[in-house]
Amino acid sequence: MTATAAATLALLPGAPASVVGPQLPDEAAASDYALVLGRRDVGGPEPVLALWRPQRRETPLYVDFSGGRMGYRLSAERARHERLVRAAGRVPEEGGLLVDATAGLGRDAALLAAAGWQVLMLERHPVLHALLADGLKRAPALAGALKLVQADSAEWLGTSVPGPEVVYLDPMFPARDKSAAVKKELVWLQWLTESVPDEQEEAALLAAALGAARKRVVVKRPLRAAPLAGRAPSHAHAGKTVRFDVYGASSA
Repeated sequence: MTATAAATLALLPGAPASVVGPQLPDEAAASDYALVLGRRDVGGPEPVLALWRPQRRETPLYVDFSGGRMGYRLSAERARHERLVRAAGRVPEEGGLLVDATAGLGRDAALLAAAGWQVLMLERHPVLHALLADGLKRAPALAGALKLVQADSAEWLGTSVPGPEVVYLDPMFPARDKSAAVKKELVWLQWLTESVPDEQEEAALLAAALGAARKRVVVKRPLRAAPLAGRAPSHAHAGKTVRFDVYGASSA
């Protein structure tokens, strides 16, 4: 079953009131839906807010800022060696604000917070915002460094005074990674949003980021993809599958 063959999302008990959709009593009643959102036991001290395909064995999708592979990346020593952290630049001694304007599941935001940035996550989609909010409740160690706002990024950046030192963008792009887990996440998120950003939306977001950032804008791209909105960066930090394009504030 795909999102085109069924309605996309149903809400199960425990889903927040901020998410609008049909409310069902249990997973068994959701056979006509591609995804469900509700509370799920994943082996921790309490159920988490999660997204999953009803009556399937796939691992549910939820935000966990401290467990498993993510927990390893979040050590301060480890974070400093990540390409994204190097692309964002040195954190000012007095502390610096970095806006993750496409927060998604918050992994990059948490990594940047572990490196010392004060990170403001912007996420407009109600389901992703709800998953992030639930993850933050279970990450007290990051509470002082990570904040979450539900907003349209281009609009928020256009009214940001004073602007952040850095703006980070990770526009959704089609899954080409061979990892089934990564592909699953991207596919599910595309089902929820029903589309990927078009060229005009990407150009508007990049322009807003360049207008707001006081020092630089960092954009995550597939390794061999063209620069976002066709705008060449000043330099890039490339890995095996992705790169981080860096634009100076004077690029606006």
